Amino acid sequence: MLKEKLSPRVSGKHLSFPAFLRLSLGYSGVPLQSPSPIPESRTSISCFTKTGRYLMFLNSEITNHGRNGNLDEARMVFDQMPFRDVVSWTAMLTAYAGNGQVVKAREVFDEMPTRNTASWNAMISAYVHDLNLSEAFELFMRMPRKNVISYGAMITGFAKSGMLREAEEVYKKMPPSWRDPVASNALIYGYLRNREVEEAARVFNAMVMKDVISWSSMVDGYCKNGRVFDAREMFEEMPVRNVVTWTAMIHGYVKVGMWGDGLMMFSRMRREGIMINSTTLAIVLDGCAEFGRSSEGIQIHGFIIRMGFGSDIFLCNSIIAMYSRAGWMLAARTVFENMPMKDVVSWNSLITGYVQHDDIEEANVLFEEMPEKDAVTWTSMVVGFSKRGWIRESVRLFEAMPEKDDVAWTAMISCFAGNGEYVRAFQLFQCMLQEGLRPNPLVLSSVLSALSGLAILQQGVQVHAFIVKMELEFDSSIQSSLVSMYAKCASLTDAYQIFSNISELNIIAVNSMITGFAQHGLAKEALRVFKEAEANGCTPNHVTFLGILSACSCAGFVEEGYHYFKLMDSCYSIEPGPDHYTCMVDLLGRAGMLKEALDLINSMPFDPNAAIWGALLNAGKVHSDLNIAKLAAQRLFELDPGNATAYAVLSNMYSLAGMKENEEELRITQRTRGLRKNPGYSWIALDKQC
Repeated sequence: MLKEKLSPRVSGKHLSFPAFLRLSLGYSGVPLQSPSPIPESRTSISCFTKTGRYLMFLNSEITNHGRNGNLDEARMVFDQMPFRDVVSWTAMLTAYAGNGQVVKAREVFDEMPTRNTASWNAMISAYVHDLNLSEAFELFMRMPRKNVISYGAMITGFAKSGMLREAEEVYKKMPPSWRDPVASNALIYGYLRNREVEEAARVFNAMVMKDVISWSSMVDGYCKNGRVFDAREMFEEMPVRNVVTWTAMIHGYVKVGMWGDGLMMFSRMRREGIMINSTTLAIVLDGCAEFGRSSEGIQIHGFIIRMGFGSDIFLCNSIIAMYSRAGWMLAARTVFENMPMKDVVSWNSLITGYVQHDDIEEANVLFEEMPEKDAVTWTSMVVGFSKRGWIRESVRLFEAMPEKDDVAWTAMISCFAGNGEYVRAFQLFQCMLQEGLRPNPLVLSSVLSALSGLAILQQGVQVHAFIVKMELEFDSSIQSSLVSMYAKCASLTDAYQIFSNISELNIIAVNSMITGFAQHGLAKEALRVFKEAEANGCTPNHVTFLGILSACSCAGFVEEGYHYFKLMDSCYSIEPGPDHYTCMVDLLGRAGMLKEALDLINSMPFDPNAAIWGALLNAGKVHSDLNIAKLAAQRLFELDPGNATAYAVLSNMYSLAGMKENEEELRITQRTRGLRKNPGYSWIALDKQC
């Protein structure tokens, strides 16, 4: 019967066992060497099947089929084996596990007549890889004899899943002599991934045997947490460094803005003869782009070509991004055109570059030519059209997108909010929620900005409640937007309460609070916020001073206004712009200091714009100074011939002064040119519709 089972019939004839091997294994012509002919007797077959050489061959075939994903062939060999040992079963189990068939792997494991440590480890590793840590741990606890691989697999599984307390418990039970370096490295990786740097350092310092992975992990961990000085100290202590360590150190410097140190590290890396890879070069290129170091970027580009990496898609994409950020679009386009192969990132990098530099037409040509577009492509063009104020084109692209992710929704909502379409921004936000998408902080900031523009407090409070529900109320960008929204909705108490609870004060929130106080005539409060921000190390910018000067203007604080106006350049090297001069002219004009206001205009380092002359015209009107008003109006007629306000103000002043002929002449000119003063308007909400 055994002979019948082992020798299947083909065309009515029995095959000899070597022929059976060739058939079942798909053997292709290479003769199986045997020291002597094998008789077909029961005893001879038994001797043959138990020969270690052939058993190893069959086990190897199962392993090879499994590695190649040929599970049916592996199973065929396994099922038709006349004799199996524990290695055979483990090979079949591993074949299933390696191809994601964990359930079948477990079936093989459960059927095994005997198991060794490798069998248990293979099944535990399969569960760990499948993130089924409960089953893995259950087997681990049942395992009769554990070895270093068993412990390492469990610790790695727990660490990668963030179950660090469980990983630590297994680590403590592991014999100390087995911990280093593999299990310790796995635990270090877990702690660093969870940003628990001190815990990772504790494990590292306790290690008896450290390898280059141990050191590199700690260097990378310190760098990713901004602790580049600790990383550098450890880097210098390393007995052996590899390209990963050098790259981590360079990347750490770039991330914290220490570009010069990163470049010096790269130069030192080259001097010491370390084999530089594409990842290192891409990080250096990103640093060149980030910090505007175009000359160094060109040198790195030349170095890449000399190293033979000129056709590397990954690096070419980084070069395109670098040139694009520097505004050298011709150089970026040349690299793009010379690429032997392009991927979607190549196209997106160039399109994004054109969009960033407002060449929307060229970006659109590339967009139309692009063979395959992804969400980034579509979103870049939505942003590009939005920057031009082409809302209709942005909407058309947004609606045509095959798939919309949260970034696309963010771009479209920001488009509406940034172009004054506040109602549509809020309506689209509601549609986004109905689609089941989770809004990110940028979307919520844009919506709050839209509600600020509409000054709708009720909806703003609802969005605030939604933010709290999402546990995003401590996001810095959202906090700043909330301050601005409440301030513009005249709810200054709520605005200041949120402002006071910001843990790390930022200039955007400071500006929002100062502007809010200034707009409502609370100049002293605005100045107090400015002084508090200075005391907390928050550096003011041009927007800050615009708010302060506006507050001083509304309150008539002439001396304070002059003080802060001079402070801009003397202390903060901020050159006053037209808006700052407009505030100063308005401040002096309101105080009746019209001559000083005119002297300030004449001392400006640039030509006054319409807003500045408008402020002077208003001052002349308030103080009934017809000469100043005539001068300001004349300049406005030249700069902005379509401005009907200047005609109306001067005409009224002529009327009050009894200069009827001048008044009539001005009114005739106004009518002849078809100029009308734009009427004011207001709106109300009916049934929650604006």
